Amino acid sequence: MKILLNNDDLNEALINVSNLGFVLSMGSLHKGHISLINKSKKNCKKTLVSIFINPKQFNNKNDFKKYPSNINKDLFLLKKTKKVDFVYIPQFKDIYKSKQKSKIILRKKDKILCAKFRKDHFEGVLDVMDRFTKLINPNKIFMGEKDYQQLYLVKRFIEKKYKTKIIACKTIRAKNKYALSS
Repeated sequence: MKILLNNDDLNEALINVSNLGFVLSMGSLHKGHISLINKSKKNCKKTLVSIFINPKQFNNKNDFKKYPSNINKDLFLLKKTKKVDFVYIPQFKDIYKSKQKSKIILRKKDKILCAKFRKDHFEGVLDVMDRFTKLINPNKIFMGEKDYQQLYLVKRFIEKKYKTKIIACKTIRAKNKYALSS
């Protein structure tokens, strides 16, 4: 498992990689993430996992500051799976160094359900997904179905713009039936 800390490391590691599966995360990894990694490993030659807490998708700055982060625990868990080829842990400047040509704006008909109440959340998710896809150029991105609205919006946006396929993966639940997010 190779740890990539910036875009130079990323570009160097992926230079001759084909059939790459990508699992995005904000860390605090759990069984839901592991299921996505397992699916990637079954479908792709190489698997890359990112750990990046995206400030642009938090409506409340305090939620961003309080978001749990334990990089050592996450790396230990990823190494233990023996299924991850690369872990990309970028800094904010690596992801947001370039300005987007146009701001991502949800269509009025998409501002339903959660999007109606989570101002700028899905725009932030689409923006970071766009930036990661552009940087990494994966063949497939594996996402859980837990937040179906998010999955739908990302799938429509990314697959229209890139040759990358979004692979929906079943929701993994805790023993108490609570859905694990991923």
